[in-house]
Amino acid sequence: MIKPTHNALYERFFNAYFNHILKRNFREIRIEGDFIPDNRSILLVPNHFSWWDGFFAWKLNTMLLHKKFYLMMLESELAKHRFFAKLGAFSIAPTSKGMLESLRFATEVIKQPNNLLVFYPQGKLYSQHHMALEFQKGIERIVEQSDNFRLLMCANLIDYFAYPKPSLTIYLQEYDRLADFNLTQFQLTYNLFLKQSIHKQDKIHRQ
Repeated sequence: MIKPTHNALYERFFNAYFNHILKRNFREIRIEGDFIPDNRSILLVPNHFSWWDGFFAWKLNTMLLHKKFYLMMLESELAKHRFFAKLGAFSIAPTSKGMLESLRFATEVIKQPNNLLVFYPQGKLYSQHHMALEFQKGIERIVEQSDNFRLLMCANLIDYFAYPKPSLTIYLQEYDRLADFNLTQFQLTYNLFLKQSIHKQDKIHRQ
């Protein structure tokens, strides 16, 4: 497992770089949804549909959440781009031992109140228009072995409308059924949230 090695110098440099490429490639970035961070850690569950997804999570953190950033990546990808470990990325390997080690580490991350963990339970890329995501069991293990944290559903949606550059809208909704967490129920709730977010996005175009 490749563990994170946060480096303040790297974080300042890449924060400026991320802001630059996001501003260059997106017309605007908006956040929709009432969420006020507090002193609890956050497990952020976004849809996973593009190369940009990690940048979106980083931007959301700098705009609203203001937590210490952690993100789980496939070990094969993080091994190619190890500098991401200096920004909070850690690896997960597609083996039983590797997955257990990474999920245990993720649980430790969530125990610290100043932390944000970005986790993609779908495990692979889907179109942003796909509204029937299937989640793997890893998130269930993290939730069951953690407490005093918040689970934040996130839907990132991109549209061009009448502009040459797209806009990014980040929809947020908190999931509060943690005491009796059930993977199937969470998956259904997330997919409903994603569907509603897409419908809201469609209304923006019609206004």
